[in-house]
Amino acid sequence: MKIVVTGGSGNVGTALRRHLEFEDAGVDVRTLSSLRDAFRGADVVVHLAWAIKPTNRETNVDGSEHVLAACVKEDVGHLVLASSVAAYGPARRWSRVDESWRLTGIAGNTYSAHKVRLEEMISRYPLPCSVIRPCGIGQASAARQIRRWLLSPLLPPKLLPYLPIPLWNDLRLQLVHADDVARAIVEIVRRKAFGPFNLAAEPVLTAPMIADRVGAARLPVPYPVVEKLAGATARLGLQPLTPEWVRMADQAPLVRTTRAHEDLEWWPEHDARDVLREVVDAMGGRA
Repeated sequence: MKIVVTGGSGNVGTALRRHLEFEDAGVDVRTLSSLRDAFRGADVVVHLAWAIKPTNRETNVDGSEHVLAACVKEDVGHLVLASSVAAYGPARRWSRVDESWRLTGIAGNTYSAHKVRLEEMISRYPLPCSVIRPCGIGQASAARQIRRWLLSPLLPPKLLPYLPIPLWNDLRLQLVHADDVARAIVEIVRRKAFGPFNLAAEPVLTAPMIADRVGAARLPVPYPVVEKLAGATARLGLQPLTPEWVRMADQAPLVRTTRAHEDLEWWPEHDARDVLREVVDAMGGRA
């Protein structure tokens, strides 16, 4: 079986390499002709290439459309696409949504809007598709990149345990390890399981749990204050986390993973608390 992957050097792609033999497409997804050459003769294409921060329409939207078109033209038998829980619209705060929840995204977040567009495009192409919708994905090797997305370049990560973290009281966060996402993709390919699959590990992390895993004190701050503080400090270039990302952390719904359990026999091997600790330890050079 010939399996071709776009974005094979990214967070999920590097984990997938540990679980599955594949050919890295090794081309710019913005170029349709190159994708056709890379996909020729492929039985399965796994599309992971995505620009997260900064988001990039040419890669995320136009590039994904090129992937879909190239798969149709080269008669690829199975396409696996990486979407996100960010494609879902908000839900009741502590409820969990399944794969039938509305795909309206988080207002004002470009990353979310691009994932919504990806989901819309899928229905326009006559392809056997599987879609993974993971929550936040972590592993030690991605810590440097995650650090650039979250932390001020002026803040040495080793100081994290010594500084209070401003977190709002009703914050809730789902995480999953990159290896567990890779294992789900392997099962999707092996079983030819089509349709969407939510992916997340337990437990749901609350503000006190996050502070505990980081090893720092928590500074309880109302959500509106955190959003305004992020905007002011981001505009000054003091840190990279803009209000649209804080808003997504607050509004993205929690997901139910029943379908992955039942249809893929998939259960995460990594606890969400341990995923967070692995990333934080790697940020601070403790891994």
